Amino acid sequence: MAGKYDSIVYDYFEKTNGSIILISEDVLFKRMLSSTIFKIIGTKRDCLFATETVHAGLKKVQSMHKAGHEFIVFIERMLGGGTSTDTILTLKRLLPDLKIIVLVGETKRENIAFFYEIGVSNVISKPASMNNIIEKLAFTVKPQGKLSEYMHLGKQRLASGKFMEAMQIARKVLELKPGSPAGLMLQGDVHMALNERDKALESYHQAHDSSKIYLEPIKKLVEAYRGVDENEMLKYMKKLDRLSPLNAQRKTEIGKVHAKRREMAEAAAYFDQAIETVTREAMGMIGSVAESIAEAVSDDPGMSEKYLSKVLEAKGGRLDKDDISLFNKLGIALRGQGKWREAIENYGAALRISPEDEGLHYNMGMAFYDGGDKRRAGKCFLKALEYNPDFYKDSERVSMNLGTLFADLREYELAIPCLENVLRLNPDNVMAARRLAALRDAVG
Repeated sequence: MAGKYDSIVYDYFEKTNGSIILISEDVLFKRMLSSTIFKIIGTKRDCLFATETVHAGLKKVQSMHKAGHEFIVFIERMLGGGTSTDTILTLKRLLPDLKIIVLVGETKRENIAFFYEIGVSNVISKPASMNNIIEKLAFTVKPQGKLSEYMHLGKQRLASGKFMEAMQIARKVLELKPGSPAGLMLQGDVHMALNERDKALESYHQAHDSSKIYLEPIKKLVEAYRGVDENEMLKYMKKLDRLSPLNAQRKTEIGKVHAKRREMAEAAAYFDQAIETVTREAMGMIGSVAESIAEAVSDDPGMSEKYLSKVLEAKGGRLDKDDISLFNKLGIALRGQGKWREAIENYGAALRISPEDEGLHYNMGMAFYDGGDKRRAGKCFLKALEYNPDFYKDSERVSMNLGTLFADLREYELAIPCLENVLRLNPDNVMAARRLAALRDAVG
């Protein structure tokens, strides 16, 4: 199967003269994408155009489109400290057929649903493997299967006003796959174009019945009922909201419908959700900017503390498990200044959000160790091992810290495996070898 995808992508570059415009600040992903295209796929063309800013990316899109070139846009969800949602919406509005692949650092279902809803072709979660990139590219270039080919053709016929041909294609799709939501929606779109609203609604309802969690039929029903039956429109808008809850504009629209009806409690609930959604997005931007700044000044613990504290303060009650990395970075910045008490308080706050995070327990232990309280440091380390007995095994430094502390506490049966692991990772660690030999002598 991998060979099939490789050939589709190879043909895109070599036969279609296709290109990729990458808008990303991620040097590692750029390198991975370049290796995938030129080493794995083996194309010889100059077909990857990488930019780090939205402005430069949009200029490249504009020039490539004006020249009539075929291209796919890869764009980060977060760019320059902000989200790229507005950029994607702008691109899809100006170039509705443009294929866009969004690069994300998380895979929450609601995030993925929202991206597909605003028209992206695919989503790649990072870090991504070469096989994953090739597969996503292949499906973006050429949706797989006969049905996809028919649907592409049917949409072309509909867009050019050839309604009867489009209807014939829709029926062909439904012959090949009875109950196909895509075929039923195409059939409904043709009926709408012919002002046959009742028939269109029937097709859209059938499409929705065939796949209750597919967003497109529900969106069709919302638009078909708009201005005709407000109750039905509202019902399907709320269905969309449950399936794709990050669309603040839709929440606002639902609130407006309730406000127009003087149903103010319902209106307020949706308006509050809309504000909360936008605020979360803004907080994500603040977090991204602060982390970027803190990373840039990571060799200055004081400045790191300042900016990481700002983002945690700004997020306030909206902190969740996704923010644990911020607490860990702030703890390291505090410890770097000798502020071990403040570091302990910081890790305590993080553990209230994620009490079973072994990394937080370990880092809190290191803060107690800095303060000279080895007994409490040991309790934290034991808690970390309780939640994940193997958490130290990939790190020489963590293994050494555990082994050293447990040895100091005369917990030899705990110290020995940690020091053995140090030597497994680095046989040349003289200090670990000496400590291990001494402990083995001590236990006979």
